[in-house]
Amino acid sequence: MAESRMSITLAAVLLGGLAAIIALAVIAWLYIGDLNDRTQANNDVEVVDAALGVSRYSNSLTATGTVESNVTMTRDSVIAARAAIASGKAELAGHLALLEDTGYDARVGRIKQQVDLLTDKIDQIDNSRPDLLRAILAGEQNRQNLVFASNRELIPALISSHDNQFYFMLTGQSDNRPRVATGAEAFSREEFIRFNHLGILMNSVGIGHSSLMAASSMRDPTLLTNVEEGFRTSAQRGEKSIEFLAENGGYELDPDVVPLSRALFETGSGEGNYFDALKSRLAMAVEERERIAEARQLMAGLQGEVDALVDDVRRRSEMVRDESAQAASTGRMIVLIVGIVGTVVVVAGGGFLALGGRRD
Repeated sequence: MAESRMSITLAAVLLGGLAAIIALAVIAWLYIGDLNDRTQANNDVEVVDAALGVSRYSNSLTATGTVESNVTMTRDSVIAARAAIASGKAELAGHLALLEDTGYDARVGRIKQQVDLLTDKIDQIDNSRPDLLRAILAGEQNRQNLVFASNRELIPALISSHDNQFYFMLTGQSDNRPRVATGAEAFSREEFIRFNHLGILMNSVGIGHSSLMAASSMRDPTLLTNVEEGFRTSAQRGEKSIEFLAENGGYELDPDVVPLSRALFETGSGEGNYFDALKSRLAMAVEERERIAEARQLMAGLQGEVDALVDDVRRRSEMVRDESAQAASTGRMIVLIVGIVGTVVVVAGGGFLALGGRRD
């Protein structure tokens, strides 16, 4: 009876030991294959996520900071853009910090260098924008004043004076002077010279106004020279007619013609004139466009580095998976051998104990 109980106990111990060895072997078999893959996969996901964050915020920063200055911009919009730039730079710094010590030091170093160059270029554009905007707004105000003075005041006054002078010469009649009995006075040399100067001044004013309007819409400062020369030629011709009409305007001359014509021609001549201000503004605008182009080139280079980092991660992941698979295969083989040996040892030990028990 005692021998039977001992046999049952021994069998239970043997079965329990075998079950434990098998369970441990199965768990180790599965865990070995999953541990390294999971650790590396988590690291790769973090690197890719940080790299994509750098790409996303650098693109947003570039889109915000590389808008050409224009008359639609206001103080509030510039402040909002500056705040967005500061926020984008902070986000970039945070994502770059996540890329540190990830095993891609060379590539991450190049990405940081591109980010530094890009943010520095964006800062240059942003810092120079207020001066350029002031120049743009001042130029637009001058243009509007010029359009109003010419189209609403000067040109109508000139046309009216020219037409009245011509009508007097044809009919000897005028609302501004007594009726002339004959056309002799109307066709006098003085009236003809006055009419001629009114025609010259009207032509000169038209050319001068058109030149200023054409200049205001230019983007290339090198094209201003010909326009400025054309304006000054027309101004010189017009000034001679202004001098004559100032002394010999006659009854038909609108009193606003002389002062408004002088104001128009003075706009494009003298110190700090319209063309000088325009040249300065265009020079700043050209510099801004160059910086914008450079910033976009830097962004393209940065995007290339980010794409290369993602490729590096993919290649290393594939390599690590292969190495992990090999290591897992080797580990499973070791676990299998240990399990077999453990099972043999347990069985052999159990048999030895059973044999010893029978002898006793």
